[in-house]
Amino acid sequence: MNTFKIKILEADNTFYDGEMQSITVPAVDGEYGVLANHQNLVVAIVPGIMRCTYADGSTGSAVLSDGMMRIEDNDVLILVDSAEWPDEIDEARVRAKEAAAREAMLQKKSMREHALAEASLKRAIARMRIKNM
Repeated sequence: MNTFKIKILEADNTFYDGEMQSITVPAVDGEYGVLANHQNLVVAIVPGIMRCTYADGSTGSAVLSDGMMRIEDNDVLILVDSAEWPDEIDEARVRAKEAAAREAMLQKKSMREHALAEASLKRAIARMRIKNM
């Protein structure tokens, strides 16, 4: 099967750099899939689970935070604040963050603080989903 070059960059390091057959990322209007020779475009990424098929046919998944994906001439660049493989996730820490985010959303605070708490909750939920797959 055809492959494409992909680089996934976190805020402070390279999360993945290699070849893939396909990738699906969480986008604002649902999930967005990419195969080799996809048309050029830019997509906003929301917190959620990325699923991929590597060049050798094996599959994997990771949790992505907010970011963007650029596809240009069979090269894919994903820029996110953070990305994690399932085995890197500390379940107890995620549960604590989820509880704190839910509590923050219940507080009568500014719209900005509510939006930040909601984003934190979405990340925590995605991390728990991938951990329990």
